[in-house]
Amino acid sequence: MFPVEIPIGERDEDALTARMAAIRQWPDHHGFEPTTFDYTFTARGILFWVDFSVEAEAAVFAKEFRGRVVETLAAMSPQAD
Repeated sequence: MFPVEIPIGERDEDALTARMAAIRQWPDHHGFEPTTFDYTFTARGILFWVDFSVEAEAAVFAKEFRGRVVETLAAMSPQAD
C-alpha cells in the first residue's frame, strides 16, 4: 500500500469544500483507483490520506496535490525469512 498524505489548510468553507472535491474526483478523471480515503482534523486544518496500491499513481497524485507518499511501517521493518 502506498499512502499519500495531503495537508489541507484552507479555513474558508467554500475553499475547503472545493479542495476536498478535487481530491476525491481527480483519481477518477485519471483512471487511478485509490483503495481508501480518510481524513483527520489537526490544529493546522485537515490532514487527508489516500491509499493507492500502485506506487506510480501515489507519486503522481501526491505531486498534483502538494502532498507526500508516506513510508509505511511494513516497508520500514526488516523482512522475515
